[in-house]
This record gives sequence, structure tokens and C-alpha cells, in this order.
Amino acid sequence: MKYSVTVHTREKTYELPLDAGKFTAGSIAVGVDKRVVSDKITLYTVSALGGECYVSLHGKGEAEFCSFNDFCTEEHLFRQSPHNPKAYLFSIDGSPVPMAAAISDDGTDIFISDEPSHCKNYTTQHMIPERREFYLSSGDAGGSPNYKKWREDTYEPENKPYYHDATEKEHVFRFIWVRSDAKTMKSIRRDSFLAIEKTWGEGKGSIYRAMCFGANYMHLRTNETGTSKKWIVPGIQYANCQYQRDSFWQTWILSPEDERQSYLAHEAKGVCGAENPLFFIIWSYRVFSKGGEIFKEMCDIAVNKMFECFSKVGDGRYCPDSDENHAYRNWFDICCFEDDDADAYSQGLSVCALRAAREMGYDIGDRYEKAIAFYKSMFNGEFVPLSVKKPYLALDYSIGDLLHFVLFGETFIPDEQVRATYSHIMNSKAKTPYGTKIVAAPDGEYLPMEAFGAYGKVHPEMAHLDLGRYANGGSYHIYEMLFHIAAYVHGADGALDNMIWRLFVDLDFDGTTHEYMHTIKGNGVKQNQGWNAAIYAIWEILCERGQADRRFFDAAEEKLKTIE
Repeated sequence: MKYSVTVHTREKTYELPLDAGKFTAGSIAVGVDKRVVSDKITLYTVSALGGECYVSLHGKGEAEFCSFNDFCTEEHLFRQSPHNPKAYLFSIDGSPVPMAAAISDDGTDIFISDEPSHCKNYTTQHMIPERREFYLSSGDAGGSPNYKKWREDTYEPENKPYYHDATEKEHVFRFIWVRSDAKTMKSIRRDSFLAIEKTWGEGKGSIYRAMCFGANYMHLRTNETGTSKKWIVPGIQYANCQYQRDSFWQTWILSPEDERQSYLAHEAKGVCGAENPLFFIIWSYRVFSKGGEIFKEMCDIAVNKMFECFSKVGDGRYCPDSDENHAYRNWFDICCFEDDDADAYSQGLSVCALRAAREMGYDIGDRYEKAIAFYKSMFNGEFVPLSVKKPYLALDYSIGDLLHFVLFGETFIPDEQVRATYSHIMNSKAKTPYGTKIVAAPDGEYLPMEAFGAYGKVHPEMAHLDLGRYANGGSYHIYEMLFHIAAYVHGADGALDNMIWRLFVDLDFDGTTHEYMHTIKGNGVKQNQGWNAAIYAIWEILCERGQADRRFFDAAEEKLKTIE
């Protein structure tokens, strides 16, 4: 294989060796600098000034090529953004990590560019196996070769080339060259994450941490709405758009500055929906507790919205806003709740948010004590149910309590309620070979569709979900892991072993974590879902305090080392 630096202008393409140093490409002055990160990783920085252009690492020769997605058998141009923050349903030939690799008998060369925001979200990977070449680029060549549209009525990426304006300010493109012995997609992804962590993270050497950090670091994007310099997307499936709930969890593992940019990105409309006001208050306290400056104007809005949701009934229950179908009141978006119903997940988060607000100086009156009392009253003698009016098993019931413990060192749910709930769920039919159902009937069976409705109606998007998929009995990695961690904190039997088991469910499927596992089909959906990184971050905090067992981390490392 031969590798070179290519400078693309609208008029002509210029190509020089990687060690060319400084050179000119027409009217553009180019400099190539390299820094050895380790014996297997070299960081290259390419700077261009003097006109419109983008630059690439160009590889050509006899080898098998792959993107981060898979081995390439035909030409593809992978993008990291459709450049439309409002596009929820969209078509794009996307890859979660801007990577291209060449596999030969001599070893594997992996090339990974820096996170997409450093190139205004225009990083691309053009794989051309028919010509035995690929480009890892800072810009866009245009077109969508061999792309197969997978959705109807969705946003189509513009097939126009994109050149950065380097007329007055340098355009900078960074990428790493990783030498590896990996030959399979699982091992190539593992070595890629380790290299990302080594170059742009803390470099601790943990494969599990590298997977968590690497995925989220590569989810950073330029915030094209302008409310902050950067923000973070949940995954490649979510275009260039930040979701507050997801970003709250994702930023636990990012640098303080990347977290701050994501925190500052919020607008009032987003802060007020679903459980978002609670998360924003808790996030603000997280910033505050580390000596940072809170976004006071937005925090005021969130606190007022929280008070409004407490005032709907007035007995200490927290009733979030919802849409016209009585859905979208929390992460369980297409499950409908009656307006005066209180779900355990939101009720627990509200307790944590009230404590956070009080610690930041807000006058919360007696709401904190009332919210705790109401939460405790929800226990039915056997378990804490999904909600007051939905007497079902739910894994998300203790998340607010766990956050309260992490942030304030105290729990508010009695040990006996947590242990009883945990034992009931884990000894029921809710546990499957592919994870534990996020919601289930009291005996653990799948719920009938009407259980997800309110006022006699089921949300139309919910009605078409098959059993075991998404919230219809799927197993969510983050929520189940938080469920096990909360149980561990309260001294529940088997919680640590169940944490290890549940992580391995994902890793055994394809070597990474997912949004959820289908509990009947056994397939993982949405690789590298960013919010899963919070599990590593929270467990690390508890370990540093001496409140958790590092056996979980040890098991994760041994498993990831052996995945091929």
C-alpha cells in the first residue's frame, strides 16, 4: 500500500507523499506535521491556506478495505452528517467513526480522522475497492455511489461537493495512522477505539473506557443551530442534532470543555419537554459541583417548569407535560399516561432535581420532602410499579435514586423496597437470554398493547411494534445497567454478577453496546449508542469512592481482549 496527502481544489487535485513537509498546491500553501503518539500510532496534522479546498489521506494498493461499518466490496462514500439539525427521518450513507482501513498480509493500517466538528461536520470516507483505493477526507467529493435509500419520505443528503474556505484562515485536518494486527471487524473496531482514547482521550489503556469515550468523542458535531460551538449526537442515526436526555448521559465521559459546549446548547423549548427540565437541573448541579458556571437563565426556566409539573395535582406527585396523545412525557416516548398519573422514573428524577435545585440556592419549599413521601407510597408491597396507574414491572424506577447517590452520597428509596423490586423482577419472566425487558407484566410476561395506552387509546407509533422490540419489552442497555447498579448500591443479591452478564449480552452479539437488544430475535439495535458511556463513568466514580467492586471492569477488559 502507498499512502499520500491529497489536496482537492475545485480546479485540480494535488498529491504528495506523507513526509512532504511543506509544499504548494496551486495557490494553496500546505504543511504536513506528524507526532508520534505511541509505537503504533502517529498523528498527522495537515494545514492548508490560500483558497477553497479539502484534504485527504489517500491509500492505494493491494489490500482489503473496510470502513468502521464493515468490509467494503463496492464503492461507497460515507458521511458523518446530513447537515440538517431538523432532520429526524433522513437517508445518509453514514458511519459512526470516520475511519478507513487496509488489511493485508503485512498487517492492518487503520486511519481515523479527528471528530467531525473540527471540519464543520464534513468528514467523509470514500471507499473505492474496484480501483483499490480509498480517501479519508476533511471535505465532501459529492455523490452517493451505490447508496440504497432505506426509508420513504426522508431527507436526502445533497450530492454536492464541499470545499472549506481557507482563503484567510487555515483549514486544518487531523488524522491518525494506526498499525494493527487486527483482521476482523470486531478487533479492528477495538483497536480503533483504543487509538482514539490514546490520542484524544485520557489514554488509560482500558478497552472498555476506550469504547465508551471513543464512540462519544466521534459523536461530537459542530452545532449548526449556533447556540454553542459544539454539541453531541446520540449516534450516527440522529443526524446533526442533540437530544438533551442522551447528551446528559453522554457527557459524563467527555472533557470539561466538550461537556460545557453540549450543556450550553440548550434552548427553552427543549428544556421544557418530557423529563428534560429535571435533567437540565441535575446537569446544572453537576457543572456547579465541579466549580463551573451554570446556565442560569435556562436553569430558571427548568426549575419553573418543574414547579409547574408538581402543581398539577399538588400532593407531591410529578406529572410531566405530554403531547396531544398523552405520550412523550419521558424517555418512554410512545407510551401514554393519564395526565394525573405519576411514573416512578420521573418521580425519582424529580427528587434528585429538587435536591440539586436546593443546593444551587433555589427556594423549593417543602416539595423535596413531599416528592420523596409520594415516591415511597408507590411501593405496592412487592415492587415499585411503572406508575401509579400502570401496575407493571419497569427497570427505570430507580434512576433518580442512583443519581441522587452519585451526586449527594445518599439514597432516598428504602433498601427493602429496592431489594424487593430487584428480586421480583430478576426472578420473573422479565429476564430473557437477551437482557431483561424494560417493562413487563407483574409476572414478567410481555405486556398487551393496551397497557401502553391511556384513556382507551394507544399511540399509533406504539401499536405497530412487535414483541421484544424497542419499549415493547426490549432490553435497553443503559436502563438495565443503571437498574443493576442501583440494586448494587442498596445491597441486592446478585447485582454485580448481573451487571457483568448484561454487558456480555451486548458484547457477545457484535463486540459493542447498543440502544437495546430485541429480547425475542436477539439482535442489537443502534451500535455505539452514546449514552451507554455513562455506565463506565458512574461505576468509575463509585470505585474511586470505595463504594463499588472493580471486578466489573476486570471482567469487561478480559471479555473485550478476547473478542475476535
